[in-house]
Amino acid sequence: MIPYKPFAQHLKDNNIIATPAELHAHASGMLTVNKETKVTHWIDVILEDYSFEGSDTQKLIPVLNALFEFAKDKLSADNYTFSPLLPSDNNGLSYRLDALATWCGAFLTGLAFAGLKSDQNMHDDVHEFIMDLEKISKVDTQSDETQGEEADFIELVEYVKAGSILLYQEFEEGEEASSLVQ
Repeated sequence: MIPYKPFAQHLKDNNIIATPAELHAHASGMLTVNKETKVTHWIDVILEDYSFEGSDTQKLIPVLNALFEFAKDKLSADNYTFSPLLPSDNNGLSYRLDALATWCGAFLTGLAFAGLKSDQNMHDDVHEFIMDLEKISKVDTQSDETQGEEADFIELVEYVKAGSILLYQEFEEGEEASSLVQ
């Protein structure tokens, strides 16, 4: 597992304006649509869109490469070990919910960057999942930190995990899915 807070600090120290959740989701979304996405292409996109002047690419490229390969390995694993990269449970619920919302939005962005034009011809459950990701990306992240909210968060993370795997498999199988990309 990738340690979230040290990774976030590394990104900040190197002038990257994205969170680990955001970068993991972006890579995961691109790989979902196009398993042949090259890590160099993804890194170029990230450095162009998320870095300020003064970014130390020598320190960033190995870390970004490792994150991309981590996402790729987990998505393609037969053991369903894929999960959104989020802060650990010892962080506040609002912080984790914000990371999940960010993850969902960045996953959708990754799908689009990889060429997804439409989800209209996909199975209904896949279409519904994509619509749900958009809703989750806009969720109110303020929390009262109750046990019920914690349980809801865990259920939401599991839904995002399962839906992401379902979408990945849809593209893996899909001749019809391939017609939805450029």
